[in-house]
Amino acid sequence: MDVLTALSNKSDYSKTQLQFIIGAWVMSSLAEARQKIDLKNGDVEEDDYNKQSIYSLLYALYRSMGEVRSDDGGRYEFTFNTWGYTWPSDWGPCPIPSNDPQRMGKNAYAGLYHFDLVKEYIKAREGKVHIVEMGCGTGAGAHLICSKILPQCTYEAVDMQQAGINSCKRKFVPELGGRLVATCGDATKLGLGDSVADFVAVNETHVTEMRGRTTEEDERFFKTAWRILKPGGFLVWGNAIPDSTWAPCFELLESIGMKVIEVCDVTKEAIKARDEDKRRIDAFVEQILSTFHGFKVPKLGEKRRALAEVALKNFARNPGTRLYDNMVDGTDSYKVVLVQKPLGAQA
Repeated sequence: MDVLTALSNKSDYSKTQLQFIIGAWVMSSLAEARQKIDLKNGDVEEDDYNKQSIYSLLYALYRSMGEVRSDDGGRYEFTFNTWGYTWPSDWGPCPIPSNDPQRMGKNAYAGLYHFDLVKEYIKAREGKVHIVEMGCGTGAGAHLICSKILPQCTYEAVDMQQAGINSCKRKFVPELGGRLVATCGDATKLGLGDSVADFVAVNETHVTEMRGRTTEEDERFFKTAWRILKPGGFLVWGNAIPDSTWAPCFELLESIGMKVIEVCDVTKEAIKARDEDKRRIDAFVEQILSTFHGFKVPKLGEKRRALAEVALKNFARNPGTRLYDNMVDGTDSYKVVLVQKPLGAQA
C-alpha cells in the first residue's frame, strides 16, 4: 500500500478504513524498493506521488480527526488546507480575528477580494455576485466568504476530491440557505454554462507547479476560468508556486484573452504565517500520529511515523521543511493576483 499514489479521489475513507490503510503502509515498508519521503525535510519528488491520492488522504484525515486541540488548548476542526499569510499592513484592517486558529488560511481567502477594483465591482452590484471556486477543498473558504466577507453572494465550490466535497456538504452547505452549492468534478471539465460567474476564485489549488513552464492541464484550467467568467468579471488567484512559473502563467492568461491587472507579492507574509503557525501544525500532526495504531508497531511503525510526521509538516510548509525553505530562498513565491476578462469578450 503506497498512500502517495494508491488512494482514490472518489472515496471518502472512514477512520476505520484509515486505520487499515496506515497499517498496510507501515507493513509495506518491508518490500519497499526505496524511500520516497526525505526524512530530513519531507520532500517528495513529483513522480513519486499523485495529487488525487494525497488529497484523498488529507481530507479523510481532517474529517476523521473531528475537533482537535490547537496549540493554545482551544478546539477547532481542521478545514482550511491553506498555508495563507499574515495580513499585509497596507491592505487595511484584517477581517479575521487574531485569535482564530485558522486565521492564516482565512486571510488567504479574504485577501482574494481586497483589490480596489473588486470592491468597486461588488459595490456596483450591491454585493449580489456569483463566485465559482476551482479547487475548493473542504469548502471552508467558500463558507467564510459567504458568511463573513460577501454575505449577499452566491457560490459554487468545485473540487475533484469526493472527501472534500462531502465535508463541505456536511459542515457548510446547510448553514447558508442555498447560497452555497458543492460540486465534485474536474475543474478543467466543468459542465457550467458560459459567462455565469462574476468571480472565479483559485486559492492554493494544485496547478501551475512545474518550474518555469505551464502544462496542458494549466491551459485547460485557465481556459475554463475564462469561459465561465462574465465579460468584465475577475479571476482572483492566490498561491505559492515556483517563482519561475509566474511569468509563463501570465503569458498564458494574456494569450487566451485575459488581462493581468494587479499582482501582490506576499511571500514575506507567507513565511511569517508559517513561523507563527508552527506550534499549531506541530500539535495537529502529533494528534494524527497518536491516533493510528500502525505507528505503534515496533521498528517499522516508528520509522513510518517519522516519515509521516515530516511529510505532513512539509505539506503544511512548516519551518524546517523543503516547501518552507523554497519560500525563504526564493525558489517559490506567494502572490495574490487579479485578472480580468475584458468587457466585450465572449466565450
